[in-house]
Amino acid sequence: MTNKLYRVTCKGMQSTMSTTVTHGIAYVIAKDPTAAYSRVKEYLDQNDLGFARDREMEKIELIAEESPYPNCGFALFFT
Repeated sequence: MTNKLYRVTCKGMQSTMSTTVTHGIAYVIAKDPTAAYSRVKEYLDQNDLGFARDREMEKIELIAEESPYPNCGFALFFT
């Protein structure tokens, strides 16, 4: 399984009005969408950010894939 870049959007914490960081939207490199959300949720839980309902997943989008011919249309390169 190849690495993929996902955009994970939670139900809350999507505004920068109260802070300089939008914790409810994150970009994650992971093998699958479940692992991507798990990583974001773990970070939010460990740092006690937002309320439990804010940490729930709203959506996950596949942005790019580490492959010469990615199905999503965008190649991911990182070192």
